Amino acid sequence: MTINYRQLYPQIRRLADQVANSALERSERRQRALEVLERVGSELEFLRDKVEQAVRQEGWSLRYAKPLDASLNTRYSSSESGAVVNLAAADGSQLLPDRHAELYFGLIHVGGVTLPQFSSLLPREHSRSEFWYAEAEDFSESLFNFRRDVLERKMLSEISLTLDPPVLALADGPLELWPDYRFSEEGKREWRRLLEEYLDVLRTFHERRILLGGYVDRPESAYVVRLLEFAIATPQDQDELRHFRPFKGILDADLFLSFLRPGERSAIFGLQSPLAEYLPPGCEVCFFYLQVGSEFAPSLARVEIPRWLAAEPHLVDQLHAVVLSQCRQSGAYPYPYLLHRAHEVAVIHPEDREAIVRALSVELQRRGHRLGRPSPKQALKNLSLRAKERPR
Repeated sequence: MTINYRQLYPQIRRLADQVANSALERSERRQRALEVLERVGSELEFLRDKVEQAVRQEGWSLRYAKPLDASLNTRYSSSESGAVVNLAAADGSQLLPDRHAELYFGLIHVGGVTLPQFSSLLPREHSRSEFWYAEAEDFSESLFNFRRDVLERKMLSEISLTLDPPVLALADGPLELWPDYRFSEEGKREWRRLLEEYLDVLRTFHERRILLGGYVDRPESAYVVRLLEFAIATPQDQDELRHFRPFKGILDADLFLSFLRPGERSAIFGLQSPLAEYLPPGCEVCFFYLQVGSEFAPSLARVEIPRWLAAEPHLVDQLHAVVLSQCRQSGAYPYPYLLHRAHEVAVIHPEDREAIVRALSVELQRRGHRLGRPSPKQALKNLSLRAKERPR
């Protein structure tokens, strides 16, 4: 039976009312947050004191922006030209284990692209795959995704080292990798091992002075908004700081899209997060917001960079210019072109999965084993899919 739209329509109308009311409330909270930003944005010592109070009160568990050396509402334009640098980008995808499938396994596939800018070398694609196989009770999706992220950044480091300096390396997603680590003791040991591998990767970028950026498209973070909430917290609010959310629902994007013009970036902020206490000196995560869209179709990205890079304004200017140029190469959909190419290398298509399952089946049969059968539920779904695909 298909969806009963006559029954659903009254709910659609109620949902539309809720969306409209929520938008009005968010607009009012956004305006109040912008007023606070304007009022305290240049009071850096006051804001740093508020951050220190938050650390004393809540420890390292909260995520929020830390002011560095510029007012919160500072804007920087791009030099447009930028320095000529060799480029590298990496992305990853995965097949999650499926308990309804013929065989319970996972696969991580990472792809990378290098683009030499001032040599006779041609662009080159790189890829690597890694299976995961274990009992179902040992699987943690959070740890699996963390493993994928670490493998992506390891590949990015490796392919960056094949290029002559200067090199700019772009990762898809944040530099702050912090999974939900509520898993088994064995999972915790694996998390520690992967974390050490990632910290080694960050040290390599630092030692080789490879300009590293983590590109987050359409960010949903509220790090600066959280800082503004700290700024207006009273001593009474301070006691319940974790639950003090006068600007709840407002994102940093709501603020920065209101005053960043196309091509401009924000001030650089430090990022307070649980990962901070593990990071090597100079590799602490910082970030800025970048308006990569147009006047009529604004689009905001968050670009995360290590602290050593943030401390050198001319290097930040280079990264700003190159990332903006890469986004503009993608036309109406502003996203770094080289990251899109890395995604095309990394993506796992449905036919890829079918080919992998066939190859596993052949190998198991060669060893005297048989591939399992899909669950009855999945088998019935497969019949329905084949019936829909059957030509008439």
